[in-house]
Amino acid sequence: MAKQQTHTERQHQRAQKKKRTQRDHPKDSSVKLTDIPLLNLRIGISVVLTLMSIALALKCFEFPVPGSGKETTINIASVGIDDANIFMTYAQNIAEGHGAVYYPGGPRVEGFSSPLYLLLCTAGMYFTDGIEFYLLLLNAVLLLAVIVTLQVFIHGLGKESIDGKETSVSRREMLIVNWAASALLWAWIVVSPPFIIWVSATMMDVGLWTFVFVSGSVAAVKLALEPEVPSRRLGLWIVLLQLTRPESFYLCLVWISVIVVARVKQGHGFTKAVAGSKRLISTYLIAVAVIVTGRYLYFGYPLPNTYYAKVSPDLLYNLKLGFGYAWGFIQAQPWVAVALLLNVVILIKTLDKTWEACTTGESDANSSNHPSQQQQAFSLIALISLLAVLTPVLTGGDHFNYSRFFQPYWPLLVLAGIYFFRQYFLIESLPTMRKPVRVGMTTIALAGTMLLAQQPPWNVLINSPGARPTLANEFQLALGGRQLGDMLNRWQDEMRVGSDETSPYASLGTLTTGGIGFTYDGPVLDMLGLNNLEMAHSAGDRKGNKNHAAFDKDVFFTLSPTLFAPRRQPKALTNKANVFPFRSDGVDSFWQSTLDGLQDDQRFNEQYLAIEIVELTDSGEQLGRCTVWVRQSYLKELNGHTTDHFSYTVLN
Repeated sequence: MAKQQTHTERQHQRAQKKKRTQRDHPKDSSVKLTDIPLLNLRIGISVVLTLMSIALALKCFEFPVPGSGKETTINIASVGIDDANIFMTYAQNIAEGHGAVYYPGGPRVEGFSSPLYLLLCTAGMYFTDGIEFYLLLLNAVLLLAVIVTLQVFIHGLGKESIDGKETSVSRREMLIVNWAASALLWAWIVVSPPFIIWVSATMMDVGLWTFVFVSGSVAAVKLALEPEVPSRRLGLWIVLLQLTRPESFYLCLVWISVIVVARVKQGHGFTKAVAGSKRLISTYLIAVAVIVTGRYLYFGYPLPNTYYAKVSPDLLYNLKLGFGYAWGFIQAQPWVAVALLLNVVILIKTLDKTWEACTTGESDANSSNHPSQQQQAFSLIALISLLAVLTPVLTGGDHFNYSRFFQPYWPLLVLAGIYFFRQYFLIESLPTMRKPVRVGMTTIALAGTMLLAQQPPWNVLINSPGARPTLANEFQLALGGRQLGDMLNRWQDEMRVGSDETSPYASLGTLTTGGIGFTYDGPVLDMLGLNNLEMAHSAGDRKGNKNHAAFDKDVFFTLSPTLFAPRRQPKALTNKANVFPFRSDGVDSFWQSTLDGLQDDQRFNEQYLAIEIVELTDSGEQLGRCTVWVRQSYLKELNGHTTDHFSYTVLN
């Protein structure tokens, strides 16, 4: 009499039969959106969290109006930061038919960091008068797309499932652990003020940069693991990234290199792996050639003007600044160190084994010889992340608070941690680990430390707007610059009444040029070189104050701006010793260093005088006050001109 099989033995046989069927009759390995469990719910939660986090970011820059009580407030983030206004200025000039110039009639200059973002800004200028709300909405959509893309990744290409496996893990336990993974991803993104502020409230190109980089990285991993997938999608992301940031020359090579590494690990030789990527390599080279050639033909230079103005040619100097920049990033957000370590660990664990090309939906997760598709996917993301975070180190970083150049890579850094989180709670020999309370409490604890282990966290920023470190000054520069540009326009309009009213506005030499460049109607000469060809291509090693080391005194006197360094003033001044940017009390030491001691140059003291301009209402009340250095020859032209609303005083 045959021995009767137990339930466990029958279950094992069914599982083995299912595996043989999958091996003998491979299915399409592509993951469809409909395969993602409860995708609509995840998208809905992502929408709510996106809007909530952006609202928090804006709330952080809401300040009471001085002298009006706490009830009256102003949101200084309403116009973005000063550099965002540079994009708006170029977009406005393009929309008005002047071309890519910083002021009408000026030379063509690529003083913006992202041609694709400028194109989107220009489209906004055509369709709406509220360019700020348009950019905020655009960045909200891009942030939502990043979150949804990563949710699809961790539950699609990088999914953890029990289908076709012999396991004691129940579907309910798997569901709980996967929702915990989703929660950790949401927490990593939305509880990080630096990331949310940079990709939304600043109205800069960081949101676009993050979206294109994350989407392209996921596409690169999918192509690496599923060779039958067409390469057209990744080719499109390569082109878009080339149009998004100058760093793309390196980052696109990272994507291609990751595919080559995967092919080699799957058993292809290096030469064959490179040959298999020839279409992507061709796309990359053609995109580089077209963009560089087009830039040269239109602007006259092969690289953006910002490169010549900001980046030192000394690699060792850049590395010194870059390592300091990275250390500051880790100090402000300590979880970064843990995330980087986990990325290194999963990469070592995975590259230590040979891989199977994943053509059957999933490789055998129980095999000790080959890592699963899930592990391969997360390890390739880890490789992309580790190579990407080298970019700011190589270029010397940035001068802004909140580590702007690391933020586009922030969403990917957490994925290795999510992989290990799921692996830990799905250990079959420890079934008590999968209890819902334990999984939930661990998730809450991790999210809580993500919230608090950074400087400053949301709770501090909300309760103390402008808490250090902050970007409040960058928003104030933009808002104040716009108001100052409007004031100088009104002043010159009244000065021209009764004289030649068709004469051009005076040229204006600026140090913070975004907000004032957006509103001032005359030539705006950027003395730091970002939007000024002569200054950007002047001699010098670009060492000194980061991104503010291009100033050249000889170029300054060649350009000889009529007005120089305007600055709003809260109270009256009695002498030029307190006039920006050469204040004797040491407050403006940054600018004195940046301007290479211009205040002591005999030519400057002979040619320029400081004046204080006061604007009055019709009833004689003070409306605004500013100081500005004026070329003496222009000041002589102003003598004898009177206005109803303005007066000026020469400061000695």
